[in-house]
Amino acid sequence: MHQIAKEDFDFSLKSVFIFVVLAFVAWGINILGQITFPSPNTVPYLARTTITLILDGAVVYLSIYLLKLNGIPSRAMGSTVTGDAVTAALVGLMIGFFAVAIIAGLLYIFIPYHFGKGTATASLLFKESVSYLVGNSLEELLFRGFLFVVLSQLTGWRTSTALMALAFGLFHLSGFGFTTEGAKMVVTTTSFGFIFGLSYVFTRSLWTAIGTHVASNIFLHAIAGLDGNNRAIFVPVFEKPWPKSYDLDLWVIVVDAMIVSCLLYRAILVRDRKMQASLPD
Repeated sequence: MHQIAKEDFDFSLKSVFIFVVLAFVAWGINILGQITFPSPNTVPYLARTTITLILDGAVVYLSIYLLKLNGIPSRAMGSTVTGDAVTAALVGLMIGFFAVAIIAGLLYIFIPYHFGKGTATASLLFKESVSYLVGNSLEELLFRGFLFVVLSQLTGWRTSTALMALAFGLFHLSGFGFTTEGAKMVVTTTSFGFIFGLSYVFTRSLWTAIGTHVASNIFLHAIAGLDGNNRAIFVPVFEKPWPKSYDLDLWVIVVDAMIVSCLLYRAILVRDRKMQASLPD
């Protein structure tokens, strides 16, 4: 994100409280829309997608307003729609694809497999992709938007990345509760939260985080079928039994996130050093 001059930054605790409260309200409305219109048919699909899209716009407007209360210009969030935004989103798409490709490679090392035809159609892939776009955009606005920028000003981008990754992971606990599956979900989503946060820092654009988030979900769940739910264009057909003695899927995702996060962190440091070197003495 853009660095803000310290003399311009005027932290408002009230703004953080307002954002957190309204973020819970926005996500609650989003979930209510999913529950009210669960059918895959066109009309309910359009209804719940429209609800989420409206919430995206509302959170963007709220974030910009609250950033100004803290003396931070709206450009700091990197959410404006410009030519640079397209480039940033494409960078995110490549990062997301790269992350899933590593997952596929790690799985193959442990258990060889080949891809078979899945149950998803092109129409379902399109619908799922749009759903991921509007839904993941809302998540990124909540976790890598206003709060991320303000925390970065208070603690630095490294601490902000870690805190928001953990918050992102704990956020996913709500669907599972305090169970083994819930704990696994927290670990995996926290791990990917680091990727999304570092993607954002790398380009200083929220569009990169959105692109990474959307691409990783589409390739993982809707195209490659590596989530095991058999609702994708392709599905992996494993040539050996899945191990029961340990959670291979958990470790593969954690190792994948560590690899991608380390590469992004290194890229950020190299970029910052080049920027420092280019500054006049």
